[in-house]
Amino acid sequence: MSNSDNILRFFEEYKSFCFDLSQNHLVNEAALIRFSKSRGCYVSGVVKGDPSKYISKGWLNSDNIDACSKEQFHLFRFYPLHVGGKLCKLNLTPTSTLDRHAFNNSLPKLNDLLPSLEFIGKEFEKANLVANLAILLEPIYWPIITSRITYPVCTTSEDYEIKLDNYKELVFSLVKKLDPKEWEKHHEKLRFQASEMDDNSELYILLRLSPWIKIERTTGKIGGALWIRLMAEVLRRAFRDVHDVNWLEEDQAFGQCRVGVRERIFGTEFPTDNTVIAKPNLAFEFGLHTGSTIRWYLEGETEYYAALYCVPRAASGGIELINLKGALSNEKPSTPLRLADCLAKDKELKRFSFISFDHDVAAPVRFIKTQIKKGNIVGYVNCNSPDFEFENFMLDELIEVAARLDEEQGVDAQAIRNHDWTNIDSGKKFEERYKQLSTIGQGGLKGERWGAALAQYAWNNLTMGNSDRKRPFFETLNFALQSRRVKYEYQRDNFHIDPDTFKIIPIDSKQSLTIR
Repeated sequence: MSNSDNILRFFEEYKSFCFDLSQNHLVNEAALIRFSKSRGCYVSGVVKGDPSKYISKGWLNSDNIDACSKEQFHLFRFYPLHVGGKLCKLNLTPTSTLDRHAFNNSLPKLNDLLPSLEFIGKEFEKANLVANLAILLEPIYWPIITSRITYPVCTTSEDYEIKLDNYKELVFSLVKKLDPKEWEKHHEKLRFQASEMDDNSELYILLRLSPWIKIERTTGKIGGALWIRLMAEVLRRAFRDVHDVNWLEEDQAFGQCRVGVRERIFGTEFPTDNTVIAKPNLAFEFGLHTGSTIRWYLEGETEYYAALYCVPRAASGGIELINLKGALSNEKPSTPLRLADCLAKDKELKRFSFISFDHDVAAPVRFIKTQIKKGNIVGYVNCNSPDFEFENFMLDELIEVAARLDEEQGVDAQAIRNHDWTNIDSGKKFEERYKQLSTIGQGGLKGERWGAALAQYAWNNLTMGNSDRKRPFFETLNFALQSRRVKYEYQRDNFHIDPDTFKIIPIDSKQSLTIR
């Protein structure tokens, strides 16, 4: 007995059992026509139409007869309708009717271009065979695909599970008799037909991983291709479970996907199986990631408020600014441990770590280098030498910003501008001298006003002094903004931070790192 006969006999024998557990209710001809039309299939009719014509020719069978003696169909019967509609359709360009004389002369010849009725009948036979097996498998795999289960109110969950287990045992005994190589070809054909209908493969994965309500409401050719791929998925899952074979997933059709590409895009080779891994990766690909993709740790108040001035809504853009409040420089015993925990959490969540700190204190420099050597920092390190102020501003620029702050308070700042600032080469020394010269600045140059004032000046003067040198702070900011479009895994696997220079270099040039 052939595979086709086996499946048909099994279907007729157990279809009542199947429809008791089916997750898709049977529909009448009018509903099947509406469903098929709304998903881009070539089907005509309203109450009755093409399904009845195909039935009269023996090309299509209904799945049940209701109490009113009307045919009922499983929604997967849209697939034979799709196949038949394509074969019966006249492939004419819309403008071919403009030349009426030529069009009238060509009409008698169109019959020769159509496939024979025998050929159409054979294609229907193949499509029905695929639909029959998909319908039989639907009660088993539809709950996995849709993440929901429906059964009659009079049935308890325990009764449903017992019936499903018994049914699964019967269907698996059928699948075990089928040739996986032959059915892989059927699966491949479904993938090709879906791709011909709509070739947006990544969009399919996005929809496939969406809640069922979104899949159910997807119409047009995208919706039709989606349902063909869902039929293919129930076949793939069954043959994998019974025959232990791995077929291509349904988004793959024409062309060869390079090794590693799917894992780079989806985080896994099998996104429909590993949905927890695939969803955040796919959200990133479509720009839908709503959590923080970067944590930017800033050592001091000045750096923090400068960054906040430049990106006031950083959190809404996926950049989380963390104010360490000078704790690293103050060498508080708990701070390195706390930051180490944060870096570990960043790695766990595949979130970039950006760190801005000053080079003027040995302890934080040593800590950051150790974290780099341990591989705990995937992102960017901005080491200010000696500190934020003198790494990003010339001395005369700092003087001008400090003077303007005093003038904004209505105080004369000539003493600040005219003073001899020789030998002032660090932010700490600059602040001490400023406190001596300013009549109102005894509180020092720290916090929000100083950080925002520096950022505002830098924003209006992108290079340092009269030179062409870009301010390192803006380079860090630019990297942070760019990294929102970079896959964490790609950066992690292809680049690393040099613990001596803090530069990002290709991982191929990485030397063996020893933690000291």
